[in-house]
Amino acid sequence: MGVFLLARRDPLGFFLESMRRYGDVVCMPFGRRRAYLLSHPEDVRHVLEDDQGLHAKAPTASRVRAVFGDSLTTIDGEHWRRQRRLMRPAFRPRSLLPSLPIVTRTTAQMLDRWASIAARGETVDVAREMTHLTQEVIVELVFGDVGEAQARAVGEALDQALQHANRRLWSPLGSLGLPTPAQRRFQTALRTIDTFVCTNVARACEDAPPAGTLLASLLDAHDVGGGERMRAADLCHELKAILFAGHTTTASALAWTFYVLSTNSAASEAVRAEVREALDGRSPGADDLPTLVHTRRVIDEVLRLYPPTWVTARTLLQDDCIRGHRIAAGSIVLLSPFVTHRHPAFWPEPDRFDPDRFAPERRSAPFAYFPFGGGPRSCIGTWLASIELQLVVAMVAQRYELALVPGSRVDVEPGLTLRPKPGVPMILRPTGTGGLP
Repeated sequence: MGVFLLARRDPLGFFLESMRRYGDVVCMPFGRRRAYLLSHPEDVRHVLEDDQGLHAKAPTASRVRAVFGDSLTTIDGEHWRRQRRLMRPAFRPRSLLPSLPIVTRTTAQMLDRWASIAARGETVDVAREMTHLTQEVIVELVFGDVGEAQARAVGEALDQALQHANRRLWSPLGSLGLPTPAQRRFQTALRTIDTFVCTNVARACEDAPPAGTLLASLLDAHDVGGGERMRAADLCHELKAILFAGHTTTASALAWTFYVLSTNSAASEAVRAEVREALDGRSPGADDLPTLVHTRRVIDEVLRLYPPTWVTARTLLQDDCIRGHRIAAGSIVLLSPFVTHRHPAFWPEPDRFDPDRFAPERRSAPFAYFPFGGGPRSCIGTWLASIELQLVVAMVAQRYELALVPGSRVDVEPGLTLRPKPGVPMILRPTGTGGLP
């Protein structure tokens, strides 16, 4: 097992201490293979940007393939290049701008629902609220209005599948898929999601897909010069991956943002003041976001401290040399934003929350900060996630101050994403400044 059993007890602490004790290249036995934790930004850039076919993702993705399928997240080579090429136009800002009202409308509905909760003096788990919010957004953005019953069913299936995937990620037997009751529930949840996606794709292929949806854009995607379109099976894999990745990472980032703001009163008040001045009570749009400078810096700093995708892995296809160390083909290379974002050579007082780190005059070194990955395989949904984060944070700040329930302890749980455990229980305090419903 190598260091697996030691690492699984506290993965974040283990990797962070490994970097602090042993330096920028740490070799460790991981099962039958060697793994190398690379923490220096130059080495991160070498793996992510200067790849040139040296690193593969598929061999290390076995534990998440059941969730993400054969999608951009898990495939390599020409298949990956073709899928990325076909999907890129659908994720350009001009293609996604018409979808932003989905974010603001869905967020406004959540905030309206909070009003009665606040009036009763009840609390909410903001982590769960953000999960439900981002699920609703991604389902409608991809498929359009599918109806409340279908949206609820697929949301519950996503929750169940992710809970099981997180549990087995650090299980010594996680890759075996033993026929336990939990595994059977996991398979049932995956079938529900698969049926939902494939039924909607088949219906869209027969009729016109809902206008303005990501499904419509991807069905229309074709290679340069009017070439071949994406195969239906590949499209289903990509859409399932988008459902999972398109809400879990954003939900995690939002939950941590509201947690951090609740523990930093000066930053929280600065966000509310900026939102009051910039929006004057109206619902935000894309044109307003450049004026929300402090809000953007707060989000960037939260993503530094709590990057949703906290570790990524590659398998070396050929021998490589990193800082004078020979790394043999077949080895696993580990990159951790959580660790590199705390590298003391690039982040003074790395554990301190300081949004002004992201002021232009304090710009960090390339790849010292990579919450969305980097290079050719950077997250294809980076722009959408960034905009969604700003819109939701601004709209919540317009109407509520969120206070952590006294005595609550929020821990960090590293699964498929970096999640707050057991949740983020909050008291809702209406600000009295309004904001459009």
